[in-house]
Amino acid sequence: MNVPWHSPSRTLAATLVATALIAAVAPTAGAAPPAGGPVAAGDDWTITRVAGGYDVTVRLPEKLPVRSDAPTVVVDGESIGIATESADGLALTAFTADPAVAAATAVERGWFSQPSEHAPSTPPGQAKKAPTARTTALADDPAARGPYAWTESIYQFGDQAIPLEGIGGIRGELEGKIYLPTTGGARPTVILLHGRHSSCYSPTPGIPANPNRWPCATSPDATVAQLTIPSFLGYDGTARALASQGYAVVSVSADAINANDNQLAADQGAVARGRLVLDTLAMLRTADQGKPVSYHDAWTGQDVTLDEALTAGTSALSTWAPAFPGGVTPLDAVTARDLKGRFDLTNIGLMGHSRGGEGVTAAVKLNQALANPFEIRSVLPLAPVDFGRMTVPGIPMLVMLPYCDGDVSNQQGQHLLDDSRYAFDDDALRSGVWVMGADHNFFNTVWTPGKFSFSSSDDWSGSAGSARAKEPTCGTDPSVAATSIRLTSDEQYDVGTSVMTAWFRLTMGGETQFLPMFDGSGAVPAALGGADVRSVSTAPSSARSTVAAFDAASPAVAATGAATAVVCASLSGRTTPQELPACSTQPSATVPHWTPASNGGEVPATPVTRLTWASAGDGLTVTLPSAHRSAQGFERISFKAAAGETVPTGTDLTVAVTDGKGTAWTSPVSALNANALVRMPTSASSQATSTLKKIVLQQVDVPVAALAAAGLDVTDLRTVALTGAVGLDGTPAGAAYLSDLAFESSAVGSVTTRPWRTIGVFAPNRAEGDGEGTTQVAVYLDKPSSTPVTAYVSVLGSATGRLGVAMEKVTFGPGQTCQVVSAPVRGDDAPSTTAGTQVKASVVNTTGAVMGSRSIVFTQISEDDGIVPAANGSLAAALPSYGVPGDPCTELAAVQAGSSVSAQPAKAGAQVTLAAGGFRSGESVTFTADGVDPVVVTAGTDGVATATVVAPSATAGATATGAGTGLTARGRVVVKG
Repeated sequence: MNVPWHSPSRTLAATLVATALIAAVAPTAGAAPPAGGPVAAGDDWTITRVAGGYDVTVRLPEKLPVRSDAPTVVVDGESIGIATESADGLALTAFTADPAVAAATAVERGWFSQPSEHAPSTPPGQAKKAPTARTTALADDPAARGPYAWTESIYQFGDQAIPLEGIGGIRGELEGKIYLPTTGGARPTVILLHGRHSSCYSPTPGIPANPNRWPCATSPDATVAQLTIPSFLGYDGTARALASQGYAVVSVSADAINANDNQLAADQGAVARGRLVLDTLAMLRTADQGKPVSYHDAWTGQDVTLDEALTAGTSALSTWAPAFPGGVTPLDAVTARDLKGRFDLTNIGLMGHSRGGEGVTAAVKLNQALANPFEIRSVLPLAPVDFGRMTVPGIPMLVMLPYCDGDVSNQQGQHLLDDSRYAFDDDALRSGVWVMGADHNFFNTVWTPGKFSFSSSDDWSGSAGSARAKEPTCGTDPSVAATSIRLTSDEQYDVGTSVMTAWFRLTMGGETQFLPMFDGSGAVPAALGGADVRSVSTAPSSARSTVAAFDAASPAVAATGAATAVVCASLSGRTTPQELPACSTQPSATVPHWTPASNGGEVPATPVTRLTWASAGDGLTVTLPSAHRSAQGFERISFKAAAGETVPTGTDLTVAVTDGKGTAWTSPVSALNANALVRMPTSASSQATSTLKKIVLQQVDVPVAALAAAGLDVTDLRTVALTGAVGLDGTPAGAAYLSDLAFESSAVGSVTTRPWRTIGVFAPNRAEGDGEGTTQVAVYLDKPSSTPVTAYVSVLGSATGRLGVAMEKVTFGPGQTCQVVSAPVRGDDAPSTTAGTQVKASVVNTTGAVMGSRSIVFTQISEDDGIVPAANGSLAAALPSYGVPGDPCTELAAVQAGSSVSAQPAKAGAQVTLAAGGFRSGESVTFTADGVDPVVVTAGTDGVATATVVAPSATAGATATGAGTGLTARGRVVVKG
C-alpha cells in the first residue's frame, strides 16, 4: 500500500502529520506509556516503547543511498516522518506517539517526496504517451560550439581547506574544475554546483569506507584508500559549450557537505552549499586580482598555494580516469598567473543541481546579505530540493524540473518560482521548464550508468528488469518502449546542456534569440529533435501588469452560471489551522505546487483559484478595472491553468475577451496550449499513481495582435471570461486551477544587486517543565525595514510530543525588528530514557527580506526529571542546565551584543577567577581559555557566572558560553611576569 503523505484515509494521519517533522530524538508526552522494550519486530526492524511513544527503527542491508531527498520510516505503507540516520548509515529511526504502530506488520525505509519505494510491475500498454508539447522549432542551437578556444584545469586545495557553515565544525574541500577561454580578458563567470551524491568509492573491491565519512581516506598519507567521487566533472557539456562562447566556468566539488549534511545540518546543508559558492567566488576574486592564493588544509596540516592546487588537480584526474569508460580529456598546464584578470565578477551566473539547486539559491540570499555583494546576475536551480521555501529577489531565475524524477519526485523546486514571483518589488524574469521524460541523475555524467563506473544509477528505473524499469510511463525496460516517454541518457544530457547554456547566454550575454525558450511560448531548439520541453514564466515587473493573481478573493472575479470559484492553497491534512481550504487531496508527489516543505510543512503553499463547472458555459468572469484595460504595448494576455484533480484525463475552457464596444474574441484553451488542461501522463502502477499524473500549472497566452486583428479596441478591454467546454472524455462538467492573469511581454528585466535586509529565528534551549506550558522563539530582522516584511515562522514539533507544533505568519511594520512566536510544551514529572528532544524552528517563505544564515535552527527541550536506563541497559548522558527562560527578544539582543569575560592579571600556573554576566539564572556556562581545560559552572540568579582556572603559560583568549541561550562572552587572561 502506498498512501499519500497527506491522505485523509491514513489510519495514523491524525497524530503523525506533524510528527513527521521532528528532527531527532524521541519526545516525552504527558500521557506517555512507561518506557520499555520492543513491542513489535521483524527481520530488519523493531518498534520500541519509549517515554512519550515509540521509536521505530529499520535496519538497512547496506548504507543508506545518498539522495537529495530526505529519508523517512514507513509503517504498513504509511510514512511516520523524517528519520534520523545513524552514524554508520545502516539504520533509520523515527518517533511516533501513535499506539497503532504496536500492531505493525511491515516497516521499511521511504523518502519524503515518495513515501513508499516499492511499486509492483504493471503490464505495458496501460499508459499513453504525453501529447505533443506546444513547441516552435528554434533554429539557433545554444549548445553549438562558439569561436573561443579554452583550457581546462582542476584545482585541489585539500579535503579540509575551508570551514563548512552550519555543519558542526566540519571542514571541507575547496576543489573544482575551471574551463577558461584563452583570449578576451575578463570573462563572464558561471559557477556549477552538483547535488547530494555519494562522496567516496573504492576502485579496489573490499576496501571499506572511512567510518568518519569524510575525508574518504583514513589518514592523509593512506596508500590504500577510497577515492572521492568527482561529481563536479559531470557537467562538461554545459561548461564546454559556455567556454566556447567566451564564458569562464567553474564546476565546484561539495563531497564533504554531502558526507555530513543529513547528520549535522538543521537545513540539510543549504547554507553550507551557499557559503561554498561564495568561498569559491572569493578565491576567484583573489586569483583574478593577481594576489597570492593559499589555504590551510587541516587534513594534511599543509598550506596549499594556487599553483600547488592546480598541480594536485592534474594528479587527481589520473586517479579518476579508470572510472570513466569513455576516457577523460587531459588537463592543460595552467598556473596562477594564467588566472589573473580572467574572471568578470560583475557578471556571475549560478547553476545548482538537486540539493545544489537549493545551495545556489542560498548563495544568492547569503550574498544579498553582504555589505558588498558579488554581482550575481542569473540563477538556475536544476531538479532542486526546496526544503526551506526560499525566495530570491532581483535576479532572473530558471527552475528546471525533470518529469520522471525518481529522487526529488515531488519536484518541490516549483515552490522557488511560486513563492518568489510576488515576494519582492523587483524586475526579474522567473521561468520554469519541465523536461518530460527526464530523470534526476542523467544531467550529470558522473551519476549516469555507462558514463562513470561507481555509484551511478537511473533514479527512476533502478536496475534493468526491475518493476520500476517496467513502469509504462517513465520506465526504460524494452517491454514498455511503446508507451514510455523516457529520454535516453544522451538525449537528456543534450537537453540539459542546451537549456542551461541558452539560459546563461540570454541572461548574462543578452542573446535574446533564446528568450522564446523561457517566456512560456514553448520554443525548443530544432537540434533537440522534438524533445518535449514545456516552459512557463512570470514576466519581469516592467513587462507585466497583473490583472488578477487568483490568489485571493476579489470583487473583480465572479463565478457565472452554476460554476464555483474558490481560492485554495496547500494539501489537505495540515495539522495547524489553515486560512484557505485545501486545493488537493492527491499524493504529495503529484502536486508540486502544494507539496509541503520539510522545514515548513504547515506553511501555506501556492494559493490559486479552483474553478468547477457542471455545464458548458458556466465559468468565471474577470472585470478589468480602469487601470488594467489597456493591453497596448503588451504582447499577450497570459494566465496559468491546470486540469483539476477530479478530471480523469483532460478538460477544456473557452476564453473570451471583450472590449468596451462589446466586440468579443473567443478561443478554446486547447487551441492556445493543447497541454494546459490535460492531465500529465501516468500509468496504473503504484509508483506512477503516487508520483505521476502531476498537476502543474501551464501557460496560456492570448496574443494581443490576435485581439486587434479581430477588431477589438485593445486600449479598452473590459472582461476576460473563462467558461467550461466539453472535456476530452466528452462530458460538459470539469474543474481547473487558475493563476496569474496578466498583460505581459517577453523580457529578461533588470538585475538588482544590492544588500537586502535578512530575517532569522532565535530558538533558545529550555527544560520541559512539569505540565502544559509554552516556549517562545524570536523571529528577527537584522535592521528595520521601511516597507512591510512578512514571513512564516514554524516550530516543527509533534502533535503529541514534548514540543508541539506551531506555525504563524508574522509581519514587520516600520521600525520593528523582533517578534515572538509561541509553541506548546508538554512537560511532566516523570523520568525518561532520553536526555531531550531536538526540534527545528524555521522562518521561511519571506517577502521583503531574505532568509539569513540562521533561518532554520535546532532547539533543544531537555528532560528535567531524571534519566533512567533504556531497555538495553544504556544510560543517556544528561544535558546541561538551560536555566530559566526569559523574553526571547531580550535574550536575542544580549546574544547579538555579546558579553565580556573579566579576569585579574595573574602569573602563569596561578589560580585566576574568570567572570561573565548576562546569562540566564541557573544556566550552565562553559569557560574556555587557550591551553586550559574547559570548566562548566552555573550562573547565579543575577546572571553572573564565575570559574576558577589555572592561568596558562602566556596571555590567552577566553570565552564563556551559555548552554541555554548560546550567549558567548569573550575576553583575555593576562599573564604577567
